[in-house]
Amino acid sequence: MRARPGMAGWAGLAQKAGPWADPGSFTSRATAASSRTNSALLPASRLSMGSQALPHGPMQTLIFLDLEATGLPFSQPKITELCLLAVHRCALENSSISAGQPPPVPKPPRVVDKLSLCIAPGKACSPAASEITGLNTTELEVNGRQCFDDNLASLLQAFLRRQPQPCCLVAHNGDRYDFPLLQAELAMLSIRSPLDDAFCVDSIAALKALEQPSSSSEHGPRKSYSLGSIYTRLYGQAPTDSHTAEGDVLALLSICQWKPRALLQWVDKHARLFSTVKPMYNIAATAGRTKPRPYAATATTSLTTTNTSPSHGRSRQPKNLPPAKAPESPSQELLAPLSLLAFLSLAVAMLYGLFLASPGQ
Repeated sequence: MRARPGMAGWAGLAQKAGPWADPGSFTSRATAASSRTNSALLPASRLSMGSQALPHGPMQTLIFLDLEATGLPFSQPKITELCLLAVHRCALENSSISAGQPPPVPKPPRVVDKLSLCIAPGKACSPAASEITGLNTTELEVNGRQCFDDNLASLLQAFLRRQPQPCCLVAHNGDRYDFPLLQAELAMLSIRSPLDDAFCVDSIAALKALEQPSSSSEHGPRKSYSLGSIYTRLYGQAPTDSHTAEGDVLALLSICQWKPRALLQWVDKHARLFSTVKPMYNIAATAGRTKPRPYAATATTSLTTTNTSPSHGRSRQPKNLPPAKAPESPSQELLAPLSLLAFLSLAVAMLYGLFLASPGQ
């Protein structure tokens, strides 16, 4: 379990479900790939595409994503670990499940690209997050981990450019946690997001859509859609290395190998641009500074959390400081003493003149 709601999941994530729907054979190969952008990471306003995505062909690459962080959305968390696992479409289509009840866990495809990083968050991890993930800020800094910076953004861009296009990020509970948090981290860099041209889907929505109600379980208990619960339901055992970014990514891949053709068909239909994802929390830059330092965000920016989770506290608003008084100019400061000195000099001269003109002197 990562630093997010408990195994029960977010409210409404469980629903009655039965056997997975199998739409049958689904054949798809690349009919058109989106052109790769060659522009470097440059400061730019964020792309706003609205809810309507541009037409695209079948997704050629699924990039399974998982993040670990310092806490829940209301605490304005920072990423502590990130893992991306890129799998080509044909590798998923050729996945097969051995016979058995429950079936054995399928092996991951041999040809994959993987990016796994630990990140210094620049803020303290909550005790619960540290206990769950095994990471804490002190240990990350002692081991020389770096913050989420421009170099990491460039690394993400290079990783995506190596994949056949179009590509789609897949994260469990991604719409509520991973995608908004990643978008917030990228927004703090004040650069054009390297993920704006990618697509994304939440695997919870996909798995719920691929299950259909069963008449025999109409009045039965609702099923949990947490990552561990789905994995155990399918394969009869708990996933290994849970609550690590790489472990959760591999568990998600195994789940998606259960009915890969149905999943790919759903992804092709429901993928949306990553640029439409709203950051988990917004940034109000202070005057004279638009790019905050990674470790000085609290001193240079004021953060307000957007509604990406059911529970959220009061937003912190920047305090309005009274306007500072402009210092008086040097001429104004010297005018008064110089006038007094001139008056005294004139008075002394007049008294001395009267003294010389007095009789008997």
